[in-house]
Amino acid sequence: MNHEGSVQALFDLSGRVAMVTGATGHLGTAMAAALAEAGASVVVTSRDLDRGQRLADTLPTVGNASHHAAELDYFSAESITTCMAGVLEQAGRIDVLVNNGYERVAADWTDISDEQFTRQLANATGCFVLAREIHDHAVQRG
Repeated sequence: MNHEGSVQALFDLSGRVAMVTGATGHLGTAMAAALAEAGASVVVTSRDLDRGQRLADTLPTVGNASHHAAELDYFSAESITTCMAGVLEQAGRIDVLVNNGYERVAADWTDISDEQFTRQLANATGCFVLAREIHDHAVQRG
């Protein structure tokens, strides 16, 4: 059967490395599993390394893919830099970024305090910093 142009071929991520931030939440877990099913090696990031590793250990493995966890806290520029260095050392590269990490605020926007809002801005800054680091990595790779 010719799979060229099929959904299976279009979504084949064999040989690719995908990094999913906030992977231990509901959406992150589903996205990490889908990427793994498509053949990617998945780097699961979480503020809780043990929780991340437990998830990585449950992801389906297709072909030569391997999955692992890395600790990442968007609120710390040092954490982002350390995480990137560790992931690149272990996986060699990052081809796909799912920038999903966030801190849930269980409040209506009219009830959010200034401190909670500032924390959300800091989280968004972390998303931006990580995306910029991934961009720089991609440009460097060519």
